[in-house]
Amino acid sequence: MALLVLPAMLFSGCSDDNGVGPDPNPDPDIEIPAVYEDLPGELISEDETWSSDTTLTGPRFVLPGVTLTVEAGVEVSFTYHNNNNAEVGTIITLPGDATNFESARASGRLVAEGTADNPIVFTSERKEVASWGGIILAGEASNNISGGLGEIEGLDQGVQYGADIASGESFNDADNSGRLSYVRIEYSGYSIADGSELQALTLYSVGSGTQLDHISIYQSVDDGVELFGGTVDIKYLVIKGAQDDTFDYDQGWTGRGQFWVGVQTEGTPSNRGFENDGCDDVANCDSGNGPTSPQIYNVTIYGNDAANGETIRGLHLREGIEGEYKNIIIANFGKNTEAPIYVDTEDGTSTKVGTSLTFGGNISYNNASDGSSLPYYDQLGLQKANPQFVDPAGFNFALQSGSPALTGGVTPPADNFFEQIGYSGAFGTEDWTREGSWVRWE
Repeated sequence: MALLVLPAMLFSGCSDDNGVGPDPNPDPDIEIPAVYEDLPGELISEDETWSSDTTLTGPRFVLPGVTLTVEAGVEVSFTYHNNNNAEVGTIITLPGDATNFESARASGRLVAEGTADNPIVFTSERKEVASWGGIILAGEASNNISGGLGEIEGLDQGVQYGADIASGESFNDADNSGRLSYVRIEYSGYSIADGSELQALTLYSVGSGTQLDHISIYQSVDDGVELFGGTVDIKYLVIKGAQDDTFDYDQGWTGRGQFWVGVQTEGTPSNRGFENDGCDDVANCDSGNGPTSPQIYNVTIYGNDAANGETIRGLHLREGIEGEYKNIIIANFGKNTEAPIYVDTEDGTSTKVGTSLTFGGNISYNNASDGSSLPYYDQLGLQKANPQFVDPAGFNFALQSGSPALTGGVTPPADNFFEQIGYSGAFGTEDWTREGSWVRWE
C-alpha cells in the first residue's frame, strides 16, 4: 500500500460521556511511521474499544493492523465543523501496509456490531444534515484505476487505496476492513470542492473479507453509499434522504447486493436512484481490471416525484458497465424522469445489454416515463404493474397479498450470499425494517 500525505495542520479534540470511549492517552511506546504522523486528526494506533456514548471532533484514522471496536448500543456523535475542513468528523480505516512497519500489516478495521434492538449510531451532535463527514473504509481489493492506486475524495490530504500494480504489487480481493452490522449513519456528508465529497458510507477497494449488513443511512448531503472498486458484498441496506444519488458505484466494483431500499425525501433535491459507472476509459477498460460488474437483486427504489433541474433516471448505467440488475421495483420517479432504467449509448455501451449486462424481474410503477421508447427496452425485464405496497406514505414497502411482485421475480444465484426468493423488490409480505430500532425513517 502506498500512502501519500500532503502537509496539513495537526489538531485534536474529543470528549467522553461516561465509560470507556476513545483513548485520550495512546501508548507513547508505539512507534508510528513517519508517513502517518502528519495525518490531520487522531491516530488510532492500537486496538481500541468504545463501550459508551462519546462525542468527538474531527477525523479518526485507524492505522493498518489496528481494530477499532464499537459495542452494541453506543452512539458516536461528532461536533459541528463550522466549515473548517480539518475538523470534519470522520472515521477512516487505512489500507494495509507492507513497508512502513517492522512487519507487514493488514488493513485497519472498524468492527461495529449492534443488534436490531440495540443498534450502533454514528451521528451529528447537532442533528442536522452535513454536520459531519461519514465513515470511510479503504482497502487493497481490485479496482480498474490505471496503475491500481486511487486517492480518497473529500480530504485535504492525500490518502491512497488499492495497490500499486505498476510497481508489482497485487490486489487483495479478500481484504478485510471490518464489519458493520445493525448500524445507523445519520446527518452526514461534506464537500471540500466540487467533485470531492464525503458520503455517509464510502468504500474504497474494500475486499470480500469485510462484512456489511443491516445498515441504515438517514439524511446525507451527498450520496447514500458510494463504492470505488472492491469486491465487498452488502445485504439489508436502507437509505432515506440522500440529497444526491442513493446508490453510487464505479471503478470496477464486483460485489453482490441484496435487499436494498432507497427512498428519496420529498422536498430534497435528490438525483438518481442508481448512478453506476463501468470504467472511466471505456476503450481500455477490458485490458485493465475490467468494468464495474456487480450482482444486484431485490431492491426497492422510491423517488420523490420532484423535478430538480436534471434529467432523472431510476437507474442510470453508463461507461460500459456490466453485471446483473434483477428483481428491482422502481417507483414514483416523476416530473422530468426520462426512464426507470437508462443505459448510456453515447459510447455504444448498450451493446452489452442482454449479454454481459442483464436484467430480469424488474417492475416500473408510477414513473413519469416507462422507458418503452428505448431501443433496448425489451431487454430490461420491466413489467409495468402496481406492486401494491402496504403503506408507502408510512415507508412500509412490504407487498400486499396478491401483489404481482410476489411471483414475478428471478431466483438469485445459489451461493453463500443470496437468499433464494422469487419476488421482486426488497420485501415479501413482511417489512423487515420494523424489526427493532435500527432503521430510522423519520
